[in-house]
Amino acid sequence: MVSYGERGHVKPSAETMEMRRLVGKFALLLAFVYILVLVGGVVTLAGRTSVPVITWPLILIPGAAFVPAAIDAVRLHRTTDSYRTTALWRRCALYTAIGLVLLIADAIALNQVNS
Repeated sequence: MVSYGERGHVKPSAETMEMRRLVGKFALLLAFVYILVLVGGVVTLAGRTSVPVITWPLILIPGAAFVPAAIDAVRLHRTTDSYRTTALWRRCALYTAIGLVLLIADAIALNQVNS
């Protein structure tokens, strides 16, 4: 049996909603990993280790993707509207993927710069 939501769209099942929220949980996990990278940078700075100046702006680049992904993940967990979750989980997944690619590229670039 098909159930319809408030706007006349087909309402997703509970399993579909849970999978969409799982994307949000994954986004929050990767945002936490990014925060750990930032903490590692601060520890390196506090240890007065000689690091090139270009390193610090490069560390901040993935944050441009992880911040919107984390915000969308929180919104995704708080809403029950199926129409809104459809838009939020796609946007959250996209920003999470972009942030992950930027974090990997950043790690490779920083490895080349610091070696």
